[in-house]
Amino acid sequence: MSYEFQPREEEPAPQITAEEYLADQKRSIRKKSWWGVGIGGFLVAVHLGWLLIFGLLGAKLDLSILFRSIFFIIGLFVFVAGLFGLYYARTLSLKDIIPSPEAIEFARRSEATTPYYTVILIGSIVAVFVAQISAGLEESIVAAGFVKPDFIEKGEYWRILTGGALHGGLLHIYFNSQALYGFGSLMEFLADRAHVAVVFLLAVLGGGFLSLVFMPEATSIGASGGIMGLIGYMSIYAYRRRAQLPPDFLKNMLINIGFIAAFGVIAYQLIDNFAHLGGFVVGAIYGMVQIPSDLTADPRRTNSIINVLGIIAIAVYIAEAVFAIFRITGSA
Repeated sequence: MSYEFQPREEEPAPQITAEEYLADQKRSIRKKSWWGVGIGGFLVAVHLGWLLIFGLLGAKLDLSILFRSIFFIIGLFVFVAGLFGLYYARTLSLKDIIPSPEAIEFARRSEATTPYYTVILIGSIVAVFVAQISAGLEESIVAAGFVKPDFIEKGEYWRILTGGALHGGLLHIYFNSQALYGFGSLMEFLADRAHVAVVFLLAVLGGGFLSLVFMPEATSIGASGGIMGLIGYMSIYAYRRRAQLPPDFLKNMLINIGFIAAFGVIAYQLIDNFAHLGGFVVGAIYGMVQIPSDLTADPRRTNSIINVLGIIAIAVYIAEAVFAIFRITGSA
């Protein structure tokens, strides 16, 4: 006796309407936003409660203390971001979430890219941070941070680069690494990894020089100037290629810039806003020069010169990270 087995037909995936998809997106955004409101509000309330208790005990109230606490600033930022998310969910429409056929094809082709240079940049700053932890954060900043008086008076010009690889703590490097991976990998997807390396290095230098002009006595550390260069580049990209990108891509870039600017104003005592501004301007200028306005031209196509410059830029950043480690560990 023989049996004939018929392959079981798979049931088609359930289809949803555009309106149902929009409603689902709104629910997802609202859920994340309420988490932000709750967590951010808790951090803000704890700080205000702490200040109020000290006030009741007779201590002089000084609101500036709040803005010297990174946790209060983060809490306030997350709380406001949550409120904005609730507003954004309410105003979200179909035209904001349904991409054009060109955008779908562009994204499909971009997803095949692996962000090698972004990973190398993050690996470099993580390696430097490990050296900082082993030697002591304060000592490492003195040894290899962008100490501007030493840059000017002692001619230690390398500090403008090594300062861009150092960080002031776990939260500092965590947020910078997150931002660098997000914007760096996005830029490698949509442009080319060579541009990531070149823009990042130029933005570190541009942000450092602007900070030197306006804050010549301060010490600066962190990769945020380079990251702002990537954001400046992607802002120009989002504007010029808006027909090929998801409908809300440009809006989201502008929202990111607005939040970063607001965060810089609130946390001006902790953040080098001039390094941010200088890096952003450098990245935007590079984008205006490099990104073709002609939509038929592929912005990911590079020539041998750009590829070589990208290799040089990534090599320079690796070299300065290694030099920073030598300075921190006392080997140089």
